[in-house]
Amino acid sequence: MADVLERRRIEREKLLELARAYAERLSERTALEAAVVAGSVARGDFNVWSDVDVVVVADGLPNRALDRATFLLEDAPPGVQPIGYTPSEFEHEVRRGNRLVLEAINSGVTVVGRLPSVAR
Repeated sequence: MADVLERRRIEREKLLELARAYAERLSERTALEAAVVAGSVARGDFNVWSDVDVVVVADGLPNRALDRATFLLEDAPPGVQPIGYTPSEFEHEVRRGNRLVLEAINSGVTVVGRLPSVAR
């Protein structure tokens, strides 16, 4: 049993490192405030089909959804699914009760930076 748990821990760490490396590359292209892994990888209940959900908070993200997705996916390795918000959008989503944003705050694993103060 201990071997299974250790392999699971190692796999989670690899996925978190994948997200961290992605966020560091992204920070070279935009003013990144935070990158937080949310969802199944953060919780530890991921499986072979799970994406690594990375909540990105950054200034200067494109306004149009397609442009933003293209920008965020440019450096994303397979399996990493970035979801981007500007700091003001992030704060708005907190007030709206956005499930993913609240999950990032409550149980997410920060891989780069720090979430806006509204989240603390």
